[in-house]
Order: sequence, then C-alpha cells, then structure tokens
Amino acid sequence: MKYFIIFLMLIPTSCKVGAKNTIDYIPYAEIPRNYSLDDEKNDGLIIYENGNITSGQIVWDEFLEKIEQGNSAEVRLAFYYTLDGQNISPEHYEEIKNDYPLLFIQDLFFNGEIYTLYYIEDGNEFKFNYKYLKRFNETSPRETATYIESVRYVLVNDNNVTWEQIFFGMISSRIGDGIDHKTVYSKYINKD
Repeated sequence: MKYFIIFLMLIPTSCKVGAKNTIDYIPYAEIPRNYSLDDEKNDGLIIYENGNITSGQIVWDEFLEKIEQGNSAEVRLAFYYTLDGQNISPEHYEEIKNDYPLLFIQDLFFNGEIYTLYYIEDGNEFKFNYKYLKRFNETSPRETATYIESVRYVLVNDNNVTWEQIFFGMISSRIGDGIDHKTVYSKYINKD
C-alpha cells in the first residue's frame, strides 16, 4: 500500500514536465559570449531586432497557447540592437559605435500562476515576478510615426492598467508616476 501512495504522489510532478516548452535551451549560465544572431535563430529564441520581432513568432504563439490553458511554459527572448547613426550627432555616434551591436537575453517563465523574467546584465542577476501578461494593441498615435499599428505584451501586477497609463509613467518626471512593468513582446506593422 505504501508503494501505491508514493506512485500517486509522483504523478503530478511528472505531468508538469509535459507542459514545458519543447525547445531545450542552453542553460542561461552556459550561453557563450560569442553567441550570434544566427545561433539565436537556430536555437529557437524569440528575436527582437531594434525593438521589433523578427524571428520566433511560432514559438511565442505556442507559449501563449500554453499559458492560456494555465500550463507552465518558458521562452527565451533575445533583444538585438544595432546603431545606424541616424538621429544622433556624429560626435556621439563616434563615442558609442564600438558598443554595438548589443544583445540582451532574457528568460520568461510561467508556472501556472506567476510570470518570472530572469536575466543577467553586467554580471548582476535580475529576477522579476509579475501576476499578469497583458496584450496592448495600438494604432499609430502620430502621423510622423513609422508604424501604423503595434502589439505589445507587457508584464504587470495590476490587471486594470492601460498602456496609456504605463506610457505616461515612463515619460513623466513626477516621482511615483512610474508603473512597474516589463515589455516582453513587441511587433510593429510599418507603413508601406
């Protein structure tokens, strides 16, 4: 009878394994320093180049399906930035051009209840927990914008917060206006 009880206790633990992503990422601590954009694409990362998703949309959609069903899931996000010299003074461009391209890699986990965003930057570990992953759709707010529509997924702890409130908090100079959030997905539909 004792064996039967132990077996039943193991079943829920083994079921959680099936809910994980099918992609087997390199452990975060073992990501090589020379990890390239091609490596990221081959390893199934969700890639954002200069703020816009360029690879891994299917992986993101699968992640969303799992979390919508309440299953645990994880994805690895790669934010890749280049410098083109536009909208920057020539002097400042010369100062910072050797710092580019920049690559930031983050792991996003959902355990069925809480979202956790994890990354290492400049040798420091960062781990943030959030209750909600909210989707925000926006049409271009200005004629001068280069896009006509955007979609964002943002981690927040207030399910009633709007994108306008988050954005206002980012540009406000008043202490206390900022709203704790992390953008983990962005897609811009550009003008033709």
